[in-house]
Amino acid sequence: MSGAVAFAAVLGLTNAPDTESPSLAGDFSSPPVVVWERTLPGSPVSAARHTELGAPLIHGDQIWVGSAGSNALYVLNRYSGLLEFQYASKGPVQSAPVVVGDRVLFADAAGYTWCYLIGAEKEDWKHYGGAPVLSSPAVADDVVFVSNVGNTVYALGQEDGVLQWRHQQEADQNRKSRMELYGAPPPVIHGDEVLAGFHDGAVVGLSRTSGERLWQRRVGEGRYPDLIGAPVVREGDIIVAGFSEPLASLNVETQNMRWRLEAGGIHAAVVTDEAVFHGGTDGTLRAIDGETGSPRWKWESPGGGSLTQPVVTDAGLLVASAIDGLYLIDDASGEQLWHLDPGYTLAGISAPVATSGRQAVIVTNAGRIMSLVVPQEGADWARNQANFPEGLHE
Repeated sequence: MSGAVAFAAVLGLTNAPDTESPSLAGDFSSPPVVVWERTLPGSPVSAARHTELGAPLIHGDQIWVGSAGSNALYVLNRYSGLLEFQYASKGPVQSAPVVVGDRVLFADAAGYTWCYLIGAEKEDWKHYGGAPVLSSPAVADDVVFVSNVGNTVYALGQEDGVLQWRHQQEADQNRKSRMELYGAPPPVIHGDEVLAGFHDGAVVGLSRTSGERLWQRRVGEGRYPDLIGAPVVREGDIIVAGFSEPLASLNVETQNMRWRLEAGGIHAAVVTDEAVFHGGTDGTLRAIDGETGSPRWKWESPGGGSLTQPVVTDAGLLVASAIDGLYLIDDASGEQLWHLDPGYTLAGISAPVATSGRQAVIVTNAGRIMSLVVPQEGADWARNQANFPEGLHE
């Protein structure tokens, strides 16, 4: 039995992954297993160590993902990982695309924002913003909002890509380190405002219509105060983290700080009715009371690498480490339930995990994309352990 067919048998699927598309409907009610893995399309990155930041997007029967080694947004078959189509860009696509109706919008590390009609070989429009873009655009009311690593946020018309307004954040002359981190959070739409974060540690409220700065509050502290993770609105608060520290909650009306923790991050926190979950740059996943900021539990990754934004599933929290792979953590207790080690020298995961139905898709820093699926009820996983690639499970 071939590996592909063996995987299909484990999952209760009637077809091998690279033939007719099976259904992946269902939920993440138990730990997943590896179904397929492939090298990302494009040229390999010739470096002893590199980072893949491009979060995959599961869209229908496809996975849309970029690669650090090439200039394109790739469209892969969701069930096999085989390349189906690609959208050309000027630089590597290092964030997830956004699909709006019959269009896909994405940005690249050369500083361009792109709009394609889905399936078109030529772009509908493109816009050059002057600096690399490493985060997804935000779209609201036919306007596309973009943040780049040059401390700039701008608004473009969705139909034509014409610049509507531009905000340039002034440099902080009191910053302890003159070296800024390579990144910028995506803009966040909140009512009539665009929430943006900058290298000086400031979270800023901009007018959606004019880009005028309505308010500003410096949050980030330490050697690297940079805000890389997106601010998150929780009821009447904004939760945001500096790279070094802190993780803080601000009142959305007054911008007064309600609570703070000495923890930094490069990804947004996740807010639920039960808690605020945050993966830190110190390798610690924290569950926090959103009202008081009191820690409920914390889980420390063995390798201590920076953590991705956790994904809430029925089985627990999926969180990845930039050093040592993917983990499933119980959201009530913080207990580690499962660990996936990609098994390569560049085994870490820096890009956020994508989930849909019973499937999770991860991109490793070794330039590999992997599909994990929760087995259907009745599938005998243990009996088929021999069918799994060595080093891919624990």
